[in-house]
Amino acid sequence: MNGLILPQLFVYPFAGSNIVPVKKTIASIPYIPPEIIRIILSLLRDDKKTLAACALVNHTFNLHATPNLYNTVSFTFPHIFTLFANVTNDIKMRCSQMVHHLDLSSFSTCGLQKSSFETQKVVTPELLIHILRSFPKLEAFSISESLESVITLDVLKVLFLECKNIKTIDFCGCASKQFGNTLEEFSHLIGRVRIDQHYNDDDETTIAFHMTCEPLLSHLQRLSFHECPIISEYSVIIPILAHSPNLTHLDLGGCSISDLTLNFLAGTNASTKLSHLLFAKCKNISSDAISSFVSKCSQLETLNFYGDRIAINEYDLINILRSPSAKNFKTLDIGSSHITPLILTTIKENCSSLQNLGISKAQITNINFIKDLLIALPNLQYIDLTSISCFNLLNTNNLFTTIKKSNHLLHTIEMSESLLKKLHAVDGWKIDINYGRRWYYSREIQKGAIRPDRIHGRKLDLTGYGTEFMSKIFQYYSFDA
Repeated sequence: MNGLILPQLFVYPFAGSNIVPVKKTIASIPYIPPEIIRIILSLLRDDKKTLAACALVNHTFNLHATPNLYNTVSFTFPHIFTLFANVTNDIKMRCSQMVHHLDLSSFSTCGLQKSSFETQKVVTPELLIHILRSFPKLEAFSISESLESVITLDVLKVLFLECKNIKTIDFCGCASKQFGNTLEEFSHLIGRVRIDQHYNDDDETTIAFHMTCEPLLSHLQRLSFHECPIISEYSVIIPILAHSPNLTHLDLGGCSISDLTLNFLAGTNASTKLSHLLFAKCKNISSDAISSFVSKCSQLETLNFYGDRIAINEYDLINILRSPSAKNFKTLDIGSSHITPLILTTIKENCSSLQNLGISKAQITNINFIKDLLIALPNLQYIDLTSISCFNLLNTNNLFTTIKKSNHLLHTIEMSESLLKKLHAVDGWKIDINYGRRWYYSREIQKGAIRPDRIHGRKLDLTGYGTEFMSKIFQYYSFDA
């Protein structure tokens, strides 16, 4: 016969033996509800590499990982932006619904030996408009000075008026005359605000604001013109604020604004809606105007009036720290103001919820005031102690002894470069530096705490390092998108 004949196999039972059948056990993976998977994967939204790996596990993981993976689309260099722009014409509807934040704030040609003219050929106003219209679910848009030349009137009309789901618009460092003129043209398009000043017999001035049309930017909740000193207070900032009655986050740090802006905000519902208010480095705002407006605010959680010089006097600081929202403060930066031991006492009595505190250049000569402050603020995780005279080579270690004894949550202490260069790591704390600009002590992150380089409440004045290379201590943080 052709082929191979296999012998038949017969199994005979052993005589007198009890045969126990062997059952195969198959390990089963416990069922995890999809909503639990979604919650877990949402916690990884800042870890793109891990999300990309999770998307390949199975269909369920892919379904919940992919929206987090593409929630924020950020570009660092022109090549990556070009690849993205090339696929927008063929983008699938499901993908177009996933992108909620378009981040161009770190777009840079630094180190690529490219001129600004070459950059303009990569990102054009027409292409930007096409991208904005390709993502109907877009909620946040960020851009910085490296691309301010592409912000034309048509781009602003699409961004502010067509993208009705936009809640956050963040401009950072845009300071060209062209940018200022374009914004002024846009504010004229949507409707100006008439400002009337009346003088009485006592030489007191009464200011009245009149808007001639209905607000067009009611969908906007977060607005930042951080370090945009070129834009006009009268013809740009106030009109845009007038058209944005639902703002909860406002960053005008470094803008050329005066008491006029605060007087305008005081006449709106801003005092009942604003939770984040950032006016850092605004040199033309008076101490009295700041105190008067903030004292009326009831929902503030973040307040930043950091300045290069003394900005707020002791009396007005006390009024702010005793305002209705002081008990809600989580982030407070009053650096360079007139900070005395009485101010620290007022903070202890009224701001127990603080997590981030900036008191740089405080007029404190005894370190015990700082130690008592830390004991009274158990939730504090970051503090800025830059240029405070009570710290020196001999007594700085005493601060860490207090932190250890009280089992404090504090994990980041920013201090002066001149001091930290002479000090060393101590008791689990190490000295860190970011791009030669900010120096701080940090210790190993505790469970649930924020990374020490991601908590600073001030943006860097010069952007352009890229999201993958630039620490969050410098990268734009006026507020998260």
